[in-house]
Amino acid sequence: MNKRTLFALSILMSANLAFAADATQSRLQPTTSGVATYVSGGIGQDESTAIQQAAKDYSLTLEFVIKAAPKDEFTSDVQVKVIDAKQNSVLDTVSKGPFLLAQLPAGRYHIDAIKNGQTKAHDVTIKPGSHQHIMFEWSE
Repeated sequence: MNKRTLFALSILMSANLAFAADATQSRLQPTTSGVATYVSGGIGQDESTAIQQAAKDYSLTLEFVIKAAPKDEFTSDVQVKVIDAKQNSVLDTVSKGPFLLAQLPAGRYHIDAIKNGQTKAHDVTIKPGSHQHIMFEWSE
């Protein structure tokens, strides 16, 4: 290949990488609902990496897994309901991937994660400056 062709290919590859990065970022834009700011995703290597990097900026990471043989599998489309100590709904959404990151005010919360009609529940306390990671697992 001549230098012009190599140069053109390098520009094209750079544009593709920039487009892929922009596409990943746009899919992972935070949403604010009341007191909660959240983002969900993690499908594919780019999104998974972006979620892992963003997790440090959120007080809560929820992870969704189907227990399967020979190994567990990530799952998405999980209905997530977060209720505060005063029984107020602070988050009600469907995950777009196997991870949901949420920034919540300090306090106690009850979380219901619903997949295929099966509800898994967990209580969590968010403290200022802390990070909680909760894995929800369903059987195959």
